[in-house]
Amino acid sequence: MRYLTAVIMINDRGDYMSYIQSLTVFLNVAEEGSFSSAAKKLELTQPTVSFHIDNLEKNFGCPLFTRTSKGVSLTVYGDKLYKTTRTINTLIAGTHQEIQAMIKGSAGQLLLGASTIPADYILPTLMANFLNEHPGLTLSLVTGDSQTILDKFTQGEIPIAIVGTKPEDTITSLPLWHDTLLLVAHPDFKAHIQTGSAQDWLRTLPLILRKTSSGSARTALDALAQIDVTPDQLTIVMEVGSNQAVKSAILSKIGVGFISAWAVTNELKSGQLISLPLPCPPITRQFYAVSRQPLYPSCLESFWQYLTDQSNAPAAFT
Repeated sequence: MRYLTAVIMINDRGDYMSYIQSLTVFLNVAEEGSFSSAAKKLELTQPTVSFHIDNLEKNFGCPLFTRTSKGVSLTVYGDKLYKTTRTINTLIAGTHQEIQAMIKGSAGQLLLGASTIPADYILPTLMANFLNEHPGLTLSLVTGDSQTILDKFTQGEIPIAIVGTKPEDTITSLPLWHDTLLLVAHPDFKAHIQTGSAQDWLRTLPLILRKTSSGSARTALDALAQIDVTPDQLTIVMEVGSNQAVKSAILSKIGVGFISAWAVTNELKSGQLISLPLPCPPITRQFYAVSRQPLYPSCLESFWQYLTDQSNAPAAFT
């Protein structure tokens, strides 16, 4: 199949003129060595072929062919145009194949945004499985707290995002996995909670908290408010930007902190950290996937469907 070549030139009047047909005709004349043979191949009249070649020669300002009784041959100018046109056609053919692969979902880039817990503990396995099933794809993951990721999404920087904050009803969203927040401490802090009420030691223990733009911070503070412990009563000694920073500070005995169960599973099992009991129901939150419809390229739509399937995933992902 011959791919048409799109080349835009500017004539003396500054008008844009398309040479798609003319260059296609030129290429066929050059390869056939004859105006009449090219006309037959393209199913055009010979005067039409001559018109296109004359048009090119006028605008380039030079002869492209040497006419003889046996046909035509390229001039040095025509040879240059022929080589360039072949190069352009090769690029267009390759681009056509790439676009077709993107349409089929077998090529393209996945640009995703995710808050820190999904990005660090849930998505890596899911993304690896998806990429194994779609080996022609590449993936770029932007991470941050929930509000930062939502802001990037609403500003059009990210087509799909996964956050721990319920988005506005005007945004297409999909409920995904649940998260449990635990109040976690170094074992040395256990003695601090053995006397007095939970409300008392909650107000006195040094607390490490995520920044307020974090979905987990807002969820934790809302839960404390339900047991009559307000933010102004807390002894907040550190605010950090990630769950890893919260965990490192707790392990260093700086204080206690609310953190996702996803982030401390191994430390709780090994006894490096302990979970402090709270006089309230388990603190849970929902992760949501948000998308901007329609999703292009097709691989984004495939990944969105993959996330839809994961919303009913087994307990390992919930």
